[in-house]
Amino acid sequence: MSFVGSSRDIALYLATLMLMLPVAGMADSKPASTWRNTLTAAYAWQGESDLDGGGNVRVDRGVAQFETSKRVGKQWFAGFSIGYGEDRYRFNGTSDAFSPWQDIRTLQFGLPLRYVVNKTWVLFGLPVLRYSAENGASLGDGREYGVIAGASYRFSDRLSIGPGLGGFKGVGNEDDLFPVLFIRWRMTDTLSLETGRGLAATRGPGLALKWKPLVQWEFGLAARYEKSRFRLADDAANIGQDKAVPIIATAAWQLKPALSLTALAGVEASGVLRVEDNTGAFIAEQSYSTAPIVGLVASVQF
Repeated sequence: MSFVGSSRDIALYLATLMLMLPVAGMADSKPASTWRNTLTAAYAWQGESDLDGGGNVRVDRGVAQFETSKRVGKQWFAGFSIGYGEDRYRFNGTSDAFSPWQDIRTLQFGLPLRYVVNKTWVLFGLPVLRYSAENGASLGDGREYGVIAGASYRFSDRLSIGPGLGGFKGVGNEDDLFPVLFIRWRMTDTLSLETGRGLAATRGPGLALKWKPLVQWEFGLAARYEKSRFRLADDAANIGQDKAVPIIATAAWQLKPALSLTALAGVEASGVLRVEDNTGAFIAEQSYSTAPIVGLVASVQF
């Protein structure tokens, strides 16, 4: 499962925690002519990890997201998503030279679009507006916006692949461009490789390997690069950043056709925390050791 979080430079935050980029999902799904709604709630615990400058950090992440989509005419599919998440950081024993943050809130809106050119080509885009700030700071001061767009070519019933590009104007006037590979490769009747996805709060690419041995069960392994940025609540209106590479194993259980539960476990590797001034200039940075991650995602369609 991938989480809703804050503005990420390339990626997502419980990024892996949900698996499959929203635009990629629309490229392969077939919404009915009526609205198709999905409500998702997720929680993830990131265990304690040591900071290289001394002390440690742990994080609790939670998110709720609503998505809806509909077929418009013969070739267009359109949708809307809104998500809210909180990341609660808890630092212990950090040095005075590094001023951390605590509770980060994120609100995100998305407008996924898909256009079916013909039987082989599909074009899609996802404009995003996101606000991310520490509790005590205005969400409006943590605004970022951007778009992920691309194309997918259908080689066969088992393979669709194509290039994409993401571009964001982030907190602190950060400009971020990153490539994305959109892929859906059904290697066997039960094994597939797909573009990874984050839930509402993140941006960037990832990959997920999925195995579905039974109708009600699906197992996966996902990885991606993540970076989140957010406005801090200090007097200087500084900027915080958290980047890492989450690697997550998942087990999804389809209780009913419209209800599913996903358990996840893995690690947050190569983590780096950074503080910048209100213009994006460097102030301080510390890396943190690999941390364990466990979580649960519930999703219902209606």
